[in-house]
Amino acid sequence: MGTIIGFVILAVVDWYLVRKTGFHIHQWVSRKYEAYLQGKENNK
Repeated sequence: MGTIIGFVILAVVDWYLVRKTGFHIHQWVSRKYEAYLQGKENNK
């Protein structure tokens, strides 16, 4: 039962991100990580 609830929560979060940013969860995370790495390189 907890797995089903978890999937529903992930689906809602993904739907919200797509509406607000146009990106799915994995696309949004990869863009944030890329920006983090770029910021890290600029600080060296």
